[in-house]
Amino acid sequence: MLILVAIPALGIYVSGRTRVVLVNETGRELRVLTARIPGEECVFERVPVHGRVACQGRANGDGDLFVGLEFTDGGKVQLGTGAFVNPLFGLRGVATVNADGGVSLEWD
Repeated sequence: MLILVAIPALGIYVSGRTRVVLVNETGRELRVLTARIPGEECVFERVPVHGRVACQGRANGDGDLFVGLEFTDGGKVQLGTGAFVNPLFGLRGVATVNADGGVSLEWD
């Protein structure tokens, strides 16, 4: 009986995980690249042009994916992606940070 309850509960927990691969296509190295979902933050340093990093976690509430950029010259940009994340469904995909200052998303 416990197995019949544990397996669906585990499936729901795993399905709510968030995994986003971030790709730096800004045309210059990033001193810091930050990805934030409710309750989780991933920080990566010295991300080269065309560099890929993966952020994994589980949201603790409803909200959007935000991306923060800090360039080697000290400039900073905060980008809202419009990608909704919540604890039940999570988010899986690839977020490409473009040279024009936008973020394009591809869902897995």
